[in-house]
Amino acid sequence: MKTLSTIIAAGAIALTLSSSALAGPVGVSRTYATQPDPQTISELRQASDAAQREARNGNKDNLAFGRKSYQIDQLIGRMQSGQPVEQAQIDDALQPVRVW
Repeated sequence: MKTLSTIIAAGAIALTLSSSALAGPVGVSRTYATQPDPQTISELRQASDAAQREARNGNKDNLAFGRKSYQIDQLIGRMQSGQPVEQAQIDDALQPVRVW
């Protein structure tokens, strides 16, 4: 019984000492947020305009193109207001509309 309590005590001490080493850095974001860049905003506006043109030209799925244009416009607004925007969101906005 003494051996079991010694093993448990040693495990508790080892866990206590190693928990700070296993923890991640505090206050560091895991995602990459980008600052507003005039070139990126210009590319996003072009993508929004292209999606809007496709919606107006009578494409078979107009709602998807309109939704994409709205999504890009919201992203531009967030970038210009100074909110952090992830690079993955920008990459997704620049992708063409997928109509299945």
